[in-house]
Amino acid sequence: MKSCNLRLLNPLACLIFGILAISASTARSEPKPLDHLVLSIDRKVLNPLHNKTASGKLTLTGYHQDGSHRTIPFSSAILTAKTRSASGNVQVVDVQGDRVFAREGGTATVEATLLEGGRSLKASTDVVVAPFFRDYHQTLVLKLFLGMEGDPVDRLAKEPMFQKEHDVMCTFEQALETIRRTDNLTRGIPKIVYLVGWQKGGHDHGYPSWDDVNPRLKRQKDATALDSLRWLIREGRKFNTTVSLHLNMVDAYRQSPLWDEYVANDCFAKDANGQLLVAGIQMKGEDMFNVVYPREWAAGLAQKRIDRLIRMIPELKEGHTIHVDVFIAQRDGGAPISPWHAKPENGGLTPDKYVETQRNIFHYWRDRGFDVTGEGIFWAHPPGEGFTGLQSMSWWYPGDPGYQMQIPECLMARGRTDRGSDGDFRFGSSMHGEEIYQKDREELPGFLGMFCRTTLPWYYLSRHERLKFENDTLFYSGALLASKEDGKRIIRDGGFILRENDDLFVPALWAKKEIIAYSRTGYTAKSWQLPVEWSHTASVDLYAISLHGGTLVKRQIPVQQSTVTLSLEKDQAVFMVPSGSKPAGTILPPAGGGKK
Repeated sequence: MKSCNLRLLNPLACLIFGILAISASTARSEPKPLDHLVLSIDRKVLNPLHNKTASGKLTLTGYHQDGSHRTIPFSSAILTAKTRSASGNVQVVDVQGDRVFAREGGTATVEATLLEGGRSLKASTDVVVAPFFRDYHQTLVLKLFLGMEGDPVDRLAKEPMFQKEHDVMCTFEQALETIRRTDNLTRGIPKIVYLVGWQKGGHDHGYPSWDDVNPRLKRQKDATALDSLRWLIREGRKFNTTVSLHLNMVDAYRQSPLWDEYVANDCFAKDANGQLLVAGIQMKGEDMFNVVYPREWAAGLAQKRIDRLIRMIPELKEGHTIHVDVFIAQRDGGAPISPWHAKPENGGLTPDKYVETQRNIFHYWRDRGFDVTGEGIFWAHPPGEGFTGLQSMSWWYPGDPGYQMQIPECLMARGRTDRGSDGDFRFGSSMHGEEIYQKDREELPGFLGMFCRTTLPWYYLSRHERLKFENDTLFYSGALLASKEDGKRIIRDGGFILRENDDLFVPALWAKKEIIAYSRTGYTAKSWQLPVEWSHTASVDLYAISLHGGTLVKRQIPVQQSTVTLSLEKDQAVFMVPSGSKPAGTILPPAGGGKK
């Protein structure tokens, strides 16, 4: 403030001048009022298994009505973290200063509150903690049925698999050939193949024991079936495939070597009168019983059989994945698995108690280096229990758009959502392959088409965050969206169209630089816009996709104004690479050969 010249102004005028000057100075120092806040985080998905101190850095920005903005120090705001979705409603994250730390699997919302000028301004951001060893939203998960001994009961006798030899449907040696062909059809996408019926007796035999490998599946050159199984797991890696096992932790049979031990520890379900309860029967003469998880866990038997399996097949740990099928907590309508044990005087083991034990089992597997995938969610558990943050992938996935918007794919990945179709193209769906393998594992009819229509676009979509579902259009992060345009099912990423009905043109993002094109009905001279990353590509080489690898179709197809023109036959799939590239998994033409 300038000094008052008393020779020029009287005292009253000087006082007024001083007050005005102070007011002007105060007005200049006070910031403009804020219109709204934005809270952001530099890492929205945290994985404490890949980084034990996994955290994200928060930034709080205040915006004025004129668009100008300033960074707000967190010392001026109040930060809170609230779990949105997690099994058991556990606390998913902790907030310390300007950082968010992963605590348990699930989704959480972090909120900032700022009090300024008598107003309360709020902003929030969502955080995902995905505590898994594998990225299931970027992996094709399949099952391969090896065999099932015995005669099926009448209700199952007409199933397709029982119309032919089913004792041994696929040996370990044959399984590797199936895996090789699958890798060729899928252009080397990362895969997990769970073996079904790998244990003695085939599918679901011998439980609760996992100690004997089916001797009928072994290679002739190996001493034991266990040697053959371990060989298959190692060899599968050469074809971008993790081979692991399909297990069951609830079923049990009298012929199991663990039967007497489990009976002695009161680990099998009983009816209301205390008699062993037959839970069902699949093969004639083989009654099925159920394990009471809380009793098995308290006796340490679940831990023992898990540890024995890992010691028996150490290669499993390198794959970091296991599939636990039929991991139920209750019967239809919420009835307890064991009415006898559900009584208060016999332990009060209600479905909620089963779920508590199941959470312990999930953590036990994880502590030993394994993600657990499962058959389904919300289908045989207390209402609302989907094991969010514990189960990494669901073989059968809910088709409910609300659930799919709430849970990101990296937290709970999917197999199929629909038994009779390809699912909702806007969210995407993967495939199973199991039914195709059972039908014909030599020719794999329909496998390539299903892969292209489902897993291929799903893999692309799953790399993006689902933002909003509005007017039947699903908006993803970036410029990606899926909707119907002029009656056509369209997936577009800005000006780049990946899908038009069942015509696909999708980058194989797991490969170096490759695009897969497929048509269900075929087309002639259809032009496709190339993605931005291909903007400097002058021409492409085209290869056919087959069981035996990629076969050169044509070299140096010209790219004009960033578009390429293709003609495909019905149910044909091809892939393209920039001309001169040497793609993996291709069959080289004879010297001097190859179409020009």
